[in-house]
Amino acid sequence: MTNRREKLFGSGLLVIFIILVVSVAFNSDWVNAFDSSVTQLMANAYLPLNTAIFNIVTFLGSPLTVIILTALLCVWLFFKKQVITSLWLGGIQLAGSAITEIVKQVVARPRPINQLVPDTGFSFPSGHTFCTTILVLSVLSLLLPKIHDEENKLVVRLIGIGFVAVSRVYLRDHFGSDVLASVILATGYWLLCAAYEAPIKSFIQRFLPERMKSL
Repeated sequence: MTNRREKLFGSGLLVIFIILVVSVAFNSDWVNAFDSSVTQLMANAYLPLNTAIFNIVTFLGSPLTVIILTALLCVWLFFKKQVITSLWLGGIQLAGSAITEIVKQVVARPRPINQLVPDTGFSFPSGHTFCTTILVLSVLSLLLPKIHDEENKLVVRLIGIGFVAVSRVYLRDHFGSDVLASVILATGYWLLCAAYEAPIKSFIQRFLPERMKSL
């Protein structure tokens, strides 16, 4: 995707996210209908094995776990002498997580009732889904030169992001619109960060010690 297309597509996704924010905040009928449809779709999937699997998935996709994994990725990049990339990816994850938390507090949407795994805080958007989406896109940005089949790239994205998103709805910790909004926000945010990768990295480099600027 070209730089211009990243900017346009990323901006378009953020506009869609804002529309979702307003719709959820005002309890729009179409959002309620969408959430009800997703909940009904999940109704036939409740089995002990599925619950056990999604419990594991939601733990692995928790913001804390994902941020730890992101930190490990950044440390690995640091020792591979990719310091700027390490700081860039770490900054994207941390700044994005902060944005998600701010939106949660502003919208203040209560979580669904009868949660299978009790969770605290507000529901919209899903922090699990957002952080996982950013991590998957971060890893893919490093692997893309080695993945030449576009279909394989899409499959990798869907597997990594989809399992966590579905687990949050299945466990009744989020509504369908929560996870949809998170994927849209994370993708739009990532595309804009990627579009401005060069100036952001140049800005980071200005604050590094001289001996690290060449790494």
